Amino acid sequence: MMEQYMEVKEQCQDKILFFRLGDFYEMFFDDALTASRELDLTLTGRAGGNKEKIPMCGVPFHSAESYIERLVHKGYKVAICEQIEDPKLAKGIVKRKIIKVITPGTITLENAVASKQNNYIGCLTASDGIISIALTDVTTGECLWADCAASEMGDVLFDILAVYEPSELIYANMGEYMEKVQQYLKGHLSQCTVTAFVVDDSVDYREQAKPYFAAEAFAAASRAGACIGMLLAYVSDVMQSDISHINSLEHIDNERRLVIDAASLRHLEVTQNVRDGGRRGTLLDVLDKTNTAMGGRLLRKWLEAPLIRIADITRRQDAVEDLVLHEIMRQDLSDVLDRIYDFERILTRIETGTATPKDMVALRESLAVIPQLKDVLAGAEADLLHSLNDRLETHDDVYDLLCRGIKDEPGLVIRNGGVIRDGFSPDLDEIRSIAANSHAFLQQLEEAEKEKTGIKLKIGYTKVFGYYFEISHANTKPIPDYYVRKQTLVNAERYITPELKEFEIKALTSQERMLELEYKLFGDIRRQIQEHIPAMQETARAIARVDCLYSLASAAYDNRYVRPALNTKAAIRIKDGRHPIVEQYLKDELFVPNDVNLNHDDHEILVITGPNMAGKSTYMRQVAVLVLMAQAGSFIPAKEASICPVDRIFTRIGASDDILTGQSTFMVEMKEVSYILKHATNRSLLILDEIGRGTSTFDGMSIARAVIEYCLKNVHGLTLFATHYHELIAMADDSPKIKNYTVAVKERGKHIKFLRRIIPGGADRSYGLHVARLAGLPESLLKRADVILEELETEGGGTVPAQRPVVQEPSPMGDSLFSSPVIDKLLGVDVSSMTPIEAISFLYSLQKDAKEGSGVH
Repeated sequence: MMEQYMEVKEQCQDKILFFRLGDFYEMFFDDALTASRELDLTLTGRAGGNKEKIPMCGVPFHSAESYIERLVHKGYKVAICEQIEDPKLAKGIVKRKIIKVITPGTITLENAVASKQNNYIGCLTASDGIISIALTDVTTGECLWADCAASEMGDVLFDILAVYEPSELIYANMGEYMEKVQQYLKGHLSQCTVTAFVVDDSVDYREQAKPYFAAEAFAAASRAGACIGMLLAYVSDVMQSDISHINSLEHIDNERRLVIDAASLRHLEVTQNVRDGGRRGTLLDVLDKTNTAMGGRLLRKWLEAPLIRIADITRRQDAVEDLVLHEIMRQDLSDVLDRIYDFERILTRIETGTATPKDMVALRESLAVIPQLKDVLAGAEADLLHSLNDRLETHDDVYDLLCRGIKDEPGLVIRNGGVIRDGFSPDLDEIRSIAANSHAFLQQLEEAEKEKTGIKLKIGYTKVFGYYFEISHANTKPIPDYYVRKQTLVNAERYITPELKEFEIKALTSQERMLELEYKLFGDIRRQIQEHIPAMQETARAIARVDCLYSLASAAYDNRYVRPALNTKAAIRIKDGRHPIVEQYLKDELFVPNDVNLNHDDHEILVITGPNMAGKSTYMRQVAVLVLMAQAGSFIPAKEASICPVDRIFTRIGASDDILTGQSTFMVEMKEVSYILKHATNRSLLILDEIGRGTSTFDGMSIARAVIEYCLKNVHGLTLFATHYHELIAMADDSPKIKNYTVAVKERGKHIKFLRRIIPGGADRSYGLHVARLAGLPESLLKRADVILEELETEGGGTVPAQRPVVQEPSPMGDSLFSSPVIDKLLGVDVSSMTPIEAISFLYSLQKDAKEGSGVH
């Protein structure tokens, strides 16, 4: 047996081998050590021909799925080795072979993947300086592709990886490019399992992939065709099953969608929050009222890649408005959708042979309500809803098959029986009848034989001889010819008949035959459904779209959103806009709404000044989020709005370093600004917050001013630019396209109150010490800071420190604050990144240096 194990293990060196032995999957050697550690299993040992025992652990085969799922989520690949012959019939050792491999990107086990999230596996290839990427979710059957120049890998390819977050990646012919990809994955997608794909030069991967997709869709992927083919070849080889359910091919097309880079998605908290990467406190969390897992996955895609064409947006808006205005239709839609299961993924399990009886029931119940869904949509007025209704099929043949074939409440495991409905198969009904009514059948047979022969007899049974008719010597009459003597006793003879022998065979093997026949019939039902999978996938995708439209309508109704108008004047005007996420989490106060006016005539760049924590970042995020919502087809939280669709949304918000790649906060900031200025157009929306704050005052202010000038002269995008350098408000005097806005503040002595209103004008001072006071810094520290600030403003002639003055005669205090060591130390520190303790320590150090320089002790 161990020799057989080693032969199988040779085929899957990089995988954990689940080796079937009876009722267990066993693991040996290093696999056992790994599995016992990762799954908290007891590690044992067994003799293997050597003096030392072989490490060994195992899991019951009937509950193996949960263990496999845990290993795969940790990034391991699992190979399943099954017995491929009946142990009772085997001569010698039972034959075994690997029937499938389960990897992070190909796992289809129920509950193994988040219901409202896709699980992608990707493939990368390179040719002539162009990198192709293909992505597929094997649980839904969709496939995506894109090409990008190798020189744009950091911008385009890494953005795609960040948005789609593949759990597994294979690659071929990548050469030196793969090193950069590995570095990116290490820092940003560390859970992604990476495997080199072994290319077979005799295989035309493009031709192999062609039959899976519509001709027109595949023709568009001319360069990426081979990449798609390699991905499908790998998936098919790993899953060891038909994967024809992967039949939807889509180009990741930046011409038809609003492009939001990964950094902007993160800053705006569209699908993941910045705290822990979860969905709480995200736009998706606010808008997701979907009833189905299919709708939940699609809504996520809508928000990550909104529309760009006014006609497409308007079509969605019409559908949302139709549902908002008709409350009864909206409620009926919710009731029906709530009864539809995730049959998009159920179809995949049917295709790959892993469907359970529970899946069949869920599919049947989902199909049962489609006629009601069509009835509800028949009353809609919007063109999109009518179109989706036309795409919905009731699949009567499949529904009828499931109703006839599967019990209302079948057993959980097909191999345990109790799944096929009575009346579906006469053979199964007969076997069940024998198993359930064997005693009654024997009584009937006994009475029939007594009446037929006139002989007093009785039926008995022994393990050795089986069933028999026993006739005592006293009751002997002429014995019919079809009676065959089985055994002679002292007082009686035992006989069998063909009918009794046939019953014996059926009775003794009925349970085993019943389970075998049920398994076969279940497989037959599954294969019949497979023929209808492509059509049913289209129905599932239509249902997902209906669910998304319902979700947007429900959110609009519940949260008092309005339909934004769309314009072609390159202008964004929003009256009393609210941040959809922030307003949901305000408990004791109302959200303060704000207006925005952006256009290329006199409001192209808005320079926003005001104290930290006053709401500048929230306001700018709000504008970006509302534009994103509008282009996704959603209504928005505002009194009224008119929005021209933008081609891209860029954001540079917040301070964060990248420890894994050794990049400081300021370096990350500058790289993001560089990316924005390189890719932004006059149709883009730019959100720039506190540019330059990660370096010294003069450097930061210079960079901030230069960025504004560059946007004004070269980019011409609609720009919101928040800054703590209030000196930049003077730039509005030099250009009519720049306008100053500030956050209204109510000031009482040294205390301030943020009013959260964005008003025309510029702040003429900083409020850093006020914010420090709100943060709770010690009062003695704040008083000392007031003194230092006053000295700086007096010596420097303003809020910006002047150059070091030329002292003609030594003063009694020496060079005082502007002695060389002190000023160098002051200019070399990043104040914004210091903790309160560090600030106190630094002030103490400055004071000590100043005393030493002045001779004061």
